[in-house]
Amino acid sequence: MDERAASTAPWIVPARAAATLALAVGVLWWALPKVAGVSWTAIGAMLGSISLRAAVGLAVLWMAGLVAHSFVLTAALPGLSRRRALTLNLTGSAVSNVVPFGGALGLALNLRMIRSWRFHRGSYATFVVVTNLWDVLAKLALPVVAIALTSAAGILPTSALRDGAMAGASSAVALMALGAAVLWSDRLAGRVAHVVAPPARRLSRRTQSTNADIEGGLLRARTRVRQVVGSRWPQLTVGMVAYVVLQGALLAFCLRAVGLTEPAYAVLAALAADRLLSLIPLTPGGAGFAEVGAAATLIGFGADPLAVTAGVLLYRAFIFLLEIPVGGLWLGCWLALRPRQRTAAVA
Repeated sequence: MDERAASTAPWIVPARAAATLALAVGVLWWALPKVAGVSWTAIGAMLGSISLRAAVGLAVLWMAGLVAHSFVLTAALPGLSRRRALTLNLTGSAVSNVVPFGGALGLALNLRMIRSWRFHRGSYATFVVVTNLWDVLAKLALPVVAIALTSAAGILPTSALRDGAMAGASSAVALMALGAAVLWSDRLAGRVAHVVAPPARRLSRRTQSTNADIEGGLLRARTRVRQVVGSRWPQLTVGMVAYVVLQGALLAFCLRAVGLTEPAYAVLAALAADRLLSLIPLTPGGAGFAEVGAAATLIGFGADPLAVTAGVLLYRAFIFLLEIPVGGLWLGCWLALRPRQRTAAVA
């Protein structure tokens, strides 16, 4: 069996999913109680005490966050409706939350949807670049905002928060500077395309494409990204800020649901830890690592360990776990209702 056949063996994806699930569960099961100094029995009892009214309110807040994020998606792909933006978000998350590097599977699924809605493949590539750029920038900026709030409150930031803020600030500045330079400098964009084209060609399935073809495609994609960013950056930014604020509110109210009221700077610091650690590719969405990091941050500010652990798990149940069944159901409805005939993309 050759390497390509082996890499596509049917058991690879289930085995990888099982391994990463075991890693995520292992980190949660061992590290979270150890960091918090509490038992799973006590955590379960506290989660079981949450009222139905509180759970419904949290679900509404979670859905409001999804709607806010849909403004980012509709800005990145002109012509995309709110309903279809939610479809892309939920179904893509349902797939990517199951396996590590599942984002590639989510992108493939979303591309199929985009093509069925008669969008051009190039428009989808632009959409992916722009939305991921804004998402990463938001995650990198959060520690900077968190340390500013803690300093304003007269609280000495923890070393982890300081290190995260330094790394986030430097990475955000570097990413923005590089992105701006590539988007607005034709000369630099040409050089980057020339360097990237050969490895991109080797990875591409379209082996008949030449390096010049790949370079041309990259430069055309760069032009589309520049047009979208140049005209849609206000909506992209406002939508992302609203989404992050609603995520912070969801975390705060999840903590309140288990009887814990924390100041804004502590909640934001925990949110920053959660969002940064969600970038870890070892498990889907950084599962296991994100929970431990967020809980450790809040405990470092002196919060009750048991309530913190229960509140963080409740929060992650909404923003990570719930997306799997809801997105899966949404995907099933889309597959059942979509037109059966083959559709062509618009030029």
